[in-house]
Amino acid sequence: MQRREALTLIGATALSPLLSPLSAAERWRVGAGLHERAGTQAAGKALTPAQMALVTALADTILPKTDTPGAVEVGVPAFVDLLFAEWYPDPERTQLLAGLDSWDARCREARGKSFAELDAAGRASWLTQVDAAPGSPGTPEAAYGSLKSSIIFGYLTSRPVAEMQRTTPIIPGRFDGCVPVGGG
Repeated sequence: MQRREALTLIGATALSPLLSPLSAAERWRVGAGLHERAGTQAAGKALTPAQMALVTALADTILPKTDTPGAVEVGVPAFVDLLFAEWYPDPERTQLLAGLDSWDARCREARGKSFAELDAAGRASWLTQVDAAPGSPGTPEAAYGSLKSSIIFGYLTSRPVAEMQRTTPIIPGRFDGCVPVGGG
């Protein structure tokens, strides 16, 4: 199974606590609507320039461009900015953004640079080190977890990725249900 296929499987649960009152179809519409508006609005509704650089670097690290578009190419940073601005309640958003700043400060302490300033190998190394750390609400780890879920949600609900998913066969090849099973 490829990484992007795994993300597709978990994409439906991304942001579940935040969007829990909504059905899967409504969540999809929210994501698609945010993408449409994010492309026409100026960035910086919820994120500072430093936080936007962090989101962009993290999106590019988690879902880089390969033979398919990466998260940055499909507009995930602007999507996350709009998502944080419009869907998170003020206290939760404030706590989340402070957690992201703390998470980035830890990177600066450990690596001498902010996450956005690290090269690709440094980013991958830092994420390998901190990605598995669970975080209780209000911690930098929890903020990172929310950001990662937001990036995945934004990626999967973008038009180019949705088109790829729509045209990708779920079960490649054909199914022959009435064939004798060998062994004897």
